[in-house]
This record gives sequence, C-alpha cells and structure tokens, in this order.
Amino acid sequence: MTYMVFDSETQIHKSRKRTANPFDDRNYVVMRGWKVEGDPRCSMRYHKDKADSERRPLDIPDHVDVLVGFNIKFDLLYEMVVGNESLKAFYKRGGRVWCCQYAEYLLRAQARKYQMCSLDQIIESYGGRKKIDGMKEFWNAGVHTSDIDPALVEDYLIGTEEELRNSGDIGNTELIYLGQIAEAEALGMTAAIHSRMDGLCATTEMEFNGCMVDRARAREDLGKLAVKQATATVALAEYTTSIPAEVGFSWTSPIHKSVIIFGGRIRYEKSATYIDPSTGKDARLVATVKWPLFNGIAVDTAYDNVVWSESKQMWAEKTEYGWRPQDCYVSGKKIGEPKFKNAKGWGEKKTKIQDFFYDMPGYTEGRKEWETARLDGAGNACYGTGEEVMDVILKRDIPFLQTLKEYSALVKEIGTYYVKTDDKGNLSGMLTCIGPDGIIHHKLNHNTTVTTRLASSDPNMQNIPRGDKSDVKAMFISRFEGGVMGELDYSQLEVVVQGLLSLDKNLCRDLNNRIDFHCKRVALKNKCSYVDALYWCKDEDYEEFAWWKQERTRCKIFSFQRAYGAGATTISDETGMPVEEVKGLMVEEDKEYPGVVAFNNAVEMAVVKSAEWFRDGQRGWRPFRKGQWQAPTGTLYEWRSWDAQKWQRERGITESFSPPEMKNYPVQGTGGEIVQMTLGVLWRWFVATDNFGGLALLVNTVHDCVWVDMHPSVVAVVIPGMKKIMEAVPQLLKLKFGINCPVPFPVDAETGPNMLNLHHYEAA
Repeated sequence: MTYMVFDSETQIHKSRKRTANPFDDRNYVVMRGWKVEGDPRCSMRYHKDKADSERRPLDIPDHVDVLVGFNIKFDLLYEMVVGNESLKAFYKRGGRVWCCQYAEYLLRAQARKYQMCSLDQIIESYGGRKKIDGMKEFWNAGVHTSDIDPALVEDYLIGTEEELRNSGDIGNTELIYLGQIAEAEALGMTAAIHSRMDGLCATTEMEFNGCMVDRARAREDLGKLAVKQATATVALAEYTTSIPAEVGFSWTSPIHKSVIIFGGRIRYEKSATYIDPSTGKDARLVATVKWPLFNGIAVDTAYDNVVWSESKQMWAEKTEYGWRPQDCYVSGKKIGEPKFKNAKGWGEKKTKIQDFFYDMPGYTEGRKEWETARLDGAGNACYGTGEEVMDVILKRDIPFLQTLKEYSALVKEIGTYYVKTDDKGNLSGMLTCIGPDGIIHHKLNHNTTVTTRLASSDPNMQNIPRGDKSDVKAMFISRFEGGVMGELDYSQLEVVVQGLLSLDKNLCRDLNNRIDFHCKRVALKNKCSYVDALYWCKDEDYEEFAWWKQERTRCKIFSFQRAYGAGATTISDETGMPVEEVKGLMVEEDKEYPGVVAFNNAVEMAVVKSAEWFRDGQRGWRPFRKGQWQAPTGTLYEWRSWDAQKWQRERGITESFSPPEMKNYPVQGTGGEIVQMTLGVLWRWFVATDNFGGLALLVNTVHDCVWVDMHPSVVAVVIPGMKKIMEAVPQLLKLKFGINCPVPFPVDAETGPNMLNLHHYEAA
C-alpha cells in the first residue's frame, strides 16, 4: 500500500457554527502540502487567490492507495467542495483514508484525553517534536492565512529548510501514521480501523451533501410553537404572582426551577443603601451643606437634639435649659432671617449593587441522585429538572408541573431546532446553520465518545425529536423535484448485539425467531406464555388489551434501560413499576438468558485483571484503576474506577468500577461499530454508482439508522439495495474479522416526502 500524506491551510472565516467553514464562499485553500511515500522531502503549493486554489486541487497519483491526514475530514471536504476529480478517481479504484487523529483515539481505547486530540499533543510520543507555532497566534488574532507571510505558512506546513522541508504538519503526520499502523497490527486492530475509516468517508459524504430544509414549513411550525409557548407562559405566571418582581424569577433558569419545586433560596441583585462600617450609619455622599448657627456655633442637623420648627421656619436646639432658636440677623437686608454656615457634611444616601435573597418552601423533596453541581443562594445543591426527573415527580401533587414540562419542552424545541434571540440580540438554534442553498451541513463526529459511537454537532442532527413528540422532522425534505426521503433503521440493535457478544443460546434462538422481546419480557414478568402475552398485547379486540398494551410499554422501557446498564431504582422511576417488581423481572431475565450474565462477568473480569493504578489529580491525587476489554473485532474499551458507593466504603472499599458502564460500553460500542462498518460499505456502493448518477445521496446517520435523499426514479433500486447491505452484517463480520455471527440484523425501511411522514417501504 502506497500512502500519500496531505494537509491544507485555509482561510478562517467562521459561519453557521463552523470555523474555517469549507461551505463558506469566502474560504479556500491557501496552501496545500503533501508527501508521497518515498519522497525525500515534502511538497507544497501556494494559491494566490480562490480561483487559483479551485483550478489546482490536490493531485493524487494513480499508484497511491492510502490518503493520510490529521483530522482528515476537514481537508477532504475542501477537496470535495471544488469537485476534485483526482479524489473521485482515488475512491473509485478502492483508495482508503487514514485519519491519525481518529486512529489515535481508537488505539488509546477512546480515553477522554485523546478525544479530538491535537497533532502537537501526541507527536513527541512518535519521535517527533512540537512545532514553534507562530501561525496559531495569527489565527487567534483573526488574521487570515492569505495575509500571513507565505514563507511562515510553508515552514509551518512542511518544515524549514534546516529540516530539509521534511517536517511541519506533513512530516509529523507521516511519523504518527507509520507508528500507528505498526501499533494497530500489534494490537490486532488493523481491520477494525480500516473499516471505521470507510465509515469516516461515509459521514464526510453526508456532511458534504447535508440535509435540505423546507424553510417555509420551518417558519410556519415556529409560529405555532411560539403561540403555545406564550400560552404556557401565561399559565405559569399564575404561580409566581407572590414572588416580588425584583427577584427576576425565570422558568428557564435551572436554579429557579429547582427552588420553586424542591425549595431553597434564590439569590438576586439590586441597588440599595448600605451601612458605612466606619460610622455604623447609612453611607452617604459628601456634600456642601448649611448648618444652623446657635450662639455663633455651627451645629450638624443630623444630631437628634436639633429639629426643624415648621411654625417659625427655622431650626431649634434642645439644651439643658430648654429649646433655643437658631441665630438670626439683627440688622441689614437679612434682618430676622436665620443664620447658616456652609460646611462639609453628608448628602444623599449611597447605593450599590448588593445580594438579596428570597426563600421558597418548595412542593416536594428531591433525591440525592438528582443533585447537580449548581448551588442555590444558600449554597445548597440544586436538583435537576430535566425530562427524566420531571417524569418521576409528575406523579406527585404539584399543580403547575405538567404545564412546566410542556413549557420547558417548547423552550428547548424552539431554541435548539428553530431559532431564538438572547438578551444581546444574538441568534442561535438549528435554523441559523442553513446555507444560502437551503442545506444544513451538520458535523458527524467520530472521536468524541467513550464508546466509539458517533456524535453530532453544529447542529446536532442525531438528537432530532421523534415524530410522536415533535414535528421538527417535517422540515427535512428532498432536494430533488418530487423527491423521496428514506430512513433505514436496525431493529432492536442493542438486543441483537447482546446476542452476538454473549452467544446466549436462548437469546440467539429468540432473535432468529424474530420474537417481540417486549412481549417476551411481559411473559417473564407475568409468568405466562409468550404466545399469550403476544396475543394480549397486540390484539385490540381483547377485553383487557389496554392494560396489556401499557404493560408492554413498561417492559419496552425496561428493555432499553437494562441494555444501557440502568439499575432497578432508575428503571422503576422510568417505568412506574415498583422496585421489587423490577428486581423480579431482572432475576427472571437472567435465568432466561444466562449467557448474557456470563458475558458481563467476563468483561468485568477482563477489566479487573488488566487494571493498572493511577492517581487522579482532580480527586486529590487519590489512587484509582484503569482496565480494558477488547471486542472480537479488535476494538479496545477502557474503564476507570470511581469513588466507591456508601455500602462499599462501609466494607473498606475506596474505589470500584461502574457495573452500568461495563455493561453499556460493549453493547453500545459494538452497535456503533457495526453501523459505521455498514456505512462504509454503503458509501462504497454509492461511489461505484456515482451516487446513482447524482440522483441519490447519503445525508445523515442517527445512531442505528441511515437517511438517504432520492430522486423518485431510483427509489426502487436504492432502498432494497441499502437494506440488503445493512442486513449483511453476519457476512461482513465473517469477511472482515472471521467472526461467526449467530444472529440476524433485521432492518426496517421507510420512505416519504419528508422525515416526519415516513411509511414502511414495500418492494414492488
């Protein structure tokens, strides 16, 4: 395999939440650098303007098999924006990419230290040295790359003449790449990393294609939501009429919401008078004042023995002999008028911004596990008021809670998925990311989670609310005339992955029989047959159908919570089932699927056996442990221990690993890896067909599913083909990793005019 390292230095205009946005017409590649394997030195090309940069994109020689970069998605997007034909040809002949930033994250088992790591952060561990980074000083000061001395840019990109032009970003990236491929081979991770790199190419394609937004529909829906929010605001105001306006109570403040629900103290600020510590009286401004004269002596009117006489319109002083009047003029023009003397005295009272406090009794008690890092005005921990907590306390008698839940959901929906304006007039929200062409180019991030699962940002297109909670998905439409949106989703992926990893005979049998696992848990919980549970939960004509349907919903929540390692108390809160009932269902499930229990125990043993001690500087340099487990694909997972729970500390245990984390990482991580693997295969298919002549585009992935935008003429080819590829996981696992997969990976396919109105796809 012949490699080519490349990197680009670009303009840095920020727009639509992206720094140096490749989709901003003001940005372009100012200097390209590269080195082909075997070259004695790195090469570069400086572009005097945007037109020159677009006219001369990166040229990839025909014999190059691997493109190497650091945060390579950024550089690939710039080449895709200019329509680099050399890159297209490279992909067509089966060329691969290797992102050293992504590979480092995988080789270090997704440790937080290596999530989105920088080149300088790791170069010394590969025998290189950090650059003298004058470039970043210019960029931090807002200076664009085209305005920096080209000689400095060249030194930064490919090294100085003293370094024989074989260093800088290009040379350092080559050093890291060579070290990484050797380490990946030694760890048995090469196949897994190559597979994920194809997945990276798929998400790069998705970012490039982006998602088309129906702006008219978005504006219409925003208007409806704003009316609902205003109505909820009026309803909530009834419960705050007794709170003084100066407190500034806000239903959007996490602290204020915690205090009104659970009780506590609100701290607020206002300007008020204050006591001068030197006098013990109200602080006052120094001013020129007139003091009355008594027997020729000026007396401060602030004294208690000096009073104003309304009847005589002058001051009087109380003495041991009685009251005496203020001195008056006995001759001249002012005869009879009271005498005064100018003096330095106290004027108006001083004010300053001070802390004030308002106490509220609350309506209910919070739980220890709901405490957050936020503190109320008394210094006590505030409680979370998110959806999960709200769902639990909704069962308590709190009059405004349902309205508050609806209001909070509206605030979040408008601010996150539409647009809002803050106090300074700044706009935020998903709609601010729409480009002039009506497309949102979102980010899909590969190296920001501890499980290797994908994340999304700017905007987060993996957190779009479901259709039963919001109409947000309706704004995502096809860019083609009369076009069709498609979504292909793995069915019960977490459960399928549990079967793959644990090889539990009963679980694999049930998966192959395509049973409804939620009904299966209903059967286990109620100690009835699966056939009966299926009938009672699914047949609407059954007289007790409503209760059994609700029972299936509870067991469905149980399934998802258990798959992510939740404990009995958490599941009880989520489902409304008594804790003992949850524990009983856990016992029955463990009996039914003992292989899952055995697998979880094996993971824990591997972690404990491999664990090494380290000291945590954020916890007083106390000792903790880190341990690893390697998946059948070769992917590494790492866990660290945490402070022991109370019952463990009572037994002398100071730290321990988290059982939910050890159950969660392998399932969530392997599921994410399988999705990324199939994304890579899908992408290869789309490359081979030139995106079906430009009539079908991969546009997004949301955890277990894939979005595709299609012209109606290709739907009958694209959807069945994608479904076939995604369901071929057993064959792919065997081909890529030699893994015998005992379970199917069923996929549901839906199509429609937008991402909200989707219907099951039936092949003709």
